[in-house]
Amino acid sequence: MYSFKNFSLCLMIPLMWTFVTANTPIRQCSDSSYPQPLMVQIDNCDTLPCDLWKGTEAKIDIQFVATRNTMKRLSAEVHLTSLGVTIPYDLEASRGNVCSNLLHGAYCPLDAGEDVTYQLLLPVTNNQPEVPTRLEVRLLDSDDENRVISCFLADTRVKKPSSGA
Repeated sequence: MYSFKNFSLCLMIPLMWTFVTANTPIRQCSDSSYPQPLMVQIDNCDTLPCDLWKGTEAKIDIQFVATRNTMKRLSAEVHLTSLGVTIPYDLEASRGNVCSNLLHGAYCPLDAGEDVTYQLLLPVTNNQPEVPTRLEVRLLDSDDENRVISCFLADTRVKKPSSGA
């Protein structure tokens, strides 16, 4: 029995470490009253800045907690800041609709305290400049005056994929 516990522990510690280190480090939004997500994963990035590749879609999984009962209209808002200039990133309605992009079988309406994951597929266009860029993502409750229910900042850099194989 003792050796089985040791064996199990030896297997569990690396597995738990994988889950802990797989998250992308994020920062609090400038308004510290906005709740941070429980977890963010940007395209397997575990150190900042995260690379966003031109001509692709960056996959961003955002795990957050619902803040009130019967939340049924949630949207995502993205802002990019480069060289001191902040611009809103216009998401297609289908991508910015949080409820239609929930993972693991979750669906709206959500109830207070419910822990869900939203997957944002962010297009990285070929004309985006190759400069360090701060990414800000806000999740909004459209039925509650667009109250911010989750917000985070992450440092990114847009890069051109290498053409060599």
